[in-house]
Amino acid sequence: MVKWLPVIAAGLIFLSGCAPVVKENGKTMPRIDGEAKIEWNREKYPLAVEILNSHGEKERQVFYSPPKRVAAVWQNSIETLLALGVGDRIIAGMGVPDRKYIREEYQASYEAIPYKSLENLDTETIMMMRPDFIAGWSSTFSAKVLRSTEFWNERGVHTYISQNSAPANRNRTIENEYADILNLGKIFDREEKAESLVEEMKDEISRTAGQATLTGKHPRGLIIEFMGSDISVYGEETLAGDILRRMNGELLASGQQQISKEQIIEMDPDAIFVILIEGDYDHPKQKLDMLYHEQALRDVRCIREKRVYPLPLYSVYSSGIRTLDRIRYIGGAINEIFKNTGVYHDSYCACFPPRGSALLGAQHRHG
Repeated sequence: MVKWLPVIAAGLIFLSGCAPVVKENGKTMPRIDGEAKIEWNREKYPLAVEILNSHGEKERQVFYSPPKRVAAVWQNSIETLLALGVGDRIIAGMGVPDRKYIREEYQASYEAIPYKSLENLDTETIMMMRPDFIAGWSSTFSAKVLRSTEFWNERGVHTYISQNSAPANRNRTIENEYADILNLGKIFDREEKAESLVEEMKDEISRTAGQATLTGKHPRGLIIEFMGSDISVYGEETLAGDILRRMNGELLASGQQQISKEQIIEMDPDAIFVILIEGDYDHPKQKLDMLYHEQALRDVRCIREKRVYPLPLYSVYSSGIRTLDRIRYIGGAINEIFKNTGVYHDSYCACFPPRGSALLGAQHRHG
């Protein structure tokens, strides 16, 4: 057994009264004591990257080589690194309750991560793992979670905060998701792969936007989330709203925080997108039925014609590589509207999952 494993195990046992449930992969435990053997272009380093700190300010971090020992927090960080082909450098992955929530093509790499936990491991345990890079949300680097970016930077550990997770960032745009993927591509010497992932997203958006331009029709979409008895609106400052508008759709109630059933009736949208939080991912029908079974809304055209679509939170909040899923899903809904109105052109087609298919993903809005 490698020398650090007993120390880490002892720490987890000592903290077991309040510690998260940790899944260990015995076959890949040697990662904890060693470093991934990597090939990298030494001519690209040292590399300076502007990265957010705990205060929402951009600071320059200098990398003298790609990270080799990574702690990744939340699904967007984990899956984006897996998509870039650097999963063998992840020593701890946190924020995903089960492998089924990971894209199928990444599941084997995810399972190979030595330590996995739904909740965050404590700071002391992470320190014992000796990471050289920690990726997460702004809330990850807070006193109640893993402490500040300054805490880690002072100890020689690089940090990365997803730009759309920063509270000070009021406009959560798709450009920020592009920037995160491209930045991580530079940091890990995977620029070509990062650029191809971003180009795929841009192409999907252009394809659907082109359909709207060609037909002159701009589908009117409403994006909502049920918050108890209230209906919240995802407006122009949200990633979901930004994606819809870039596809030349019209974002309804874009300046509102909440909406009433009376307003939904008056607006009569072409489509309604319902945000699902993590507890709803495996049974989206229950949330959609809150609209379909509401008698007051029975004459709203998109409800009557079954054009209400679920949007898992993991794909519209600091979503990383999963942004592509939402681009395709929103684009597919828009193309379905075109087909139903007789203005669809086969030259423009977006991937759209079958209605009622399982929507898998895992993400928490906070932490």
